[in-house]
Amino acid sequence: MPSTPEEVAELEASYRPFKNVAAWRHLHVDEPRWARYAHTLAHRARTVGETVWTETQDRLLRATALESGALDELFPANPELTSIVCTSSIRKRNATDDVSDAIEVVAECHRRALVLAREAAADGQAIDAQFMAVLQDVITESQATYTVTTEQGIDVEVELPRRQYKLVSNYLVLPEGGLTVFAPAGRVAAEMTRLAAELGSAEFQLLHPVIQAAYAHYALTAIHPFADGNGRLARTVASLFLMRSVGVPLLVFADQWPSYYQALGAATQAGDAQALVDYVATVAIAAMDLAANLPAPRSPGLPRGVRSASGRQRSQAARTVLDEAARGLLDALSSELREVLVSPPRGVRVGIADTRTSPAGHVETAYRTVPDAATGRYGIRIAIRVEGGEEPTGPDLEFVALASELPGDLLPIALRETASNELLEVALADAYPLVLEPTTLRIRLWVQRLLTGALRPFLSAPARRRTMRRQRA
Repeated sequence: MPSTPEEVAELEASYRPFKNVAAWRHLHVDEPRWARYAHTLAHRARTVGETVWTETQDRLLRATALESGALDELFPANPELTSIVCTSSIRKRNATDDVSDAIEVVAECHRRALVLAREAAADGQAIDAQFMAVLQDVITESQATYTVTTEQGIDVEVELPRRQYKLVSNYLVLPEGGLTVFAPAGRVAAEMTRLAAELGSAEFQLLHPVIQAAYAHYALTAIHPFADGNGRLARTVASLFLMRSVGVPLLVFADQWPSYYQALGAATQAGDAQALVDYVATVAIAAMDLAANLPAPRSPGLPRGVRSASGRQRSQAARTVLDEAARGLLDALSSELREVLVSPPRGVRVGIADTRTSPAGHVETAYRTVPDAATGRYGIRIAIRVEGGEEPTGPDLEFVALASELPGDLLPIALRETASNELLEVALADAYPLVLEPTTLRIRLWVQRLLTGALRPFLSAPARRRTMRRQRA
C-alpha cells in the first residue's frame, strides 16, 4: 500500500480510464442461442400470465440480492436459502429460518435497488450519474461502516460516507501481490459524467443488451466511484439492461466467483472485453433458463426439492475435461431424479434405470453423446406406468449427456431429453471440476417441469374413466 504522498500520486497516475463505447463495437454475442432462450422465456411468460411472471421476477431479484451480498462477502453464502427463495413465494423470514436479521436487511436493501433498476428499465429512464448514486445509496442503506485495510495490513471498520463519491482513493490488493488501481477520488465526478454520456449515446443503444450490461459493469468497476458497494452497484446497473431486454437480472451465484472475477479482471486489467461479454451472456442465458422453469406447474406428489448440493467430485479417469463435466451433469441429474420421484403420485409407478446403448433414432449435430467408459452408461431412462390402467400412450423420458463439437462454445456441455428434444446447456465452469449450486438448481427445476408434463396424461386419464363409469351407471 502507498504510504507517502509521492507513492499515492504515482499509484493514482497509473489509473487506466475505461474505454468509450466505440471500442466495444466489434464484440459479439451468440445471437441465435440468445434469441432461442429469449423466445422460450417470452412464451412461458405469456403462458403463465402477468401475475405469475411478476412473482417469478421477484423471486429472481431476491435470489440475486442474496447471492450478490455473499459474493461481496458481506455474509456467508447460503445455497439452501437461495433455493427456497427461488422456488417459494416467501416474503419474510419466519421462525424456522436460521438467517440473521442483519443478512435479511442487507439483502432487502439490494433487492429494493434492483426493483428501482427494473422500473427504470421499464420506463426507459436515462441512466445518469444521479440515478446510479441513488441506487448505491439504497444498496448500502443498512450499512453504517465498511472495511478498509491499513498500511500495516490490518482490517478496520470506518464510517461509510453517505450520498457522495469516495473521499479517498481506493485500491484492491491482488492475491498474487500488487494493486488494482481505480479512479482517483479527484477524478470520479468527471468519470461518472463521462460514463453517463456513454450510456446515453446513440452508439450504446445499438449494442446487444449483453454487451450493454457488460460495458456498464466494466466501466463502474474501473471507476469504483464509492467507498463501498461498488460491486453490487455494477451488477445492479448491468441487470437493468438485461431486465429491459428479457426480464431477468444479472444473477451471479456466490460459488461462481472464480470465473466471474476472472472475466471481470480480463476486461478491466487485460483489456479482454470479450471475456466479460461471454461471461455475462452465459449467466444471463442461465437466468433465462431458470426463469422459464420456475413458474412451471408441478404435479401432485412431486416435491419442490429444496435441498442444498454444492457439487460432486468426478472420476479422474475421464477421457477429456468436457467428457468428465458431461458425466458430472448426468450424475447430478440422476440424484435430482431420485429426489423428485421419491414419492410419486398415488397409483403411478415410476422406474429409473441407466441405459447402455445410444437412444434409438437420436441424432446430434453440434453435440456428441458422452458414454461412461467405466460403467457403459449412455444415459438415464424413466418409465411411468399407471397401476391397473391402460398402457401409456405417451413416451417415456430418456436423458443423455452431451459435449459440444464447436470450438470455443460458451455452453459446451448439456443434457438432452430425447423424447421432447429439450436441451439444458451449461458453461464448463459451472460443472467442472464441481457441479455448482446454480446448475443443480437449474437441473432440478428443468426435471420437475418435464416430469410434470409426462405425468399429466396419467393423472387425468383415470379421472376421465371414473367419470364415464358414473355416467353409465
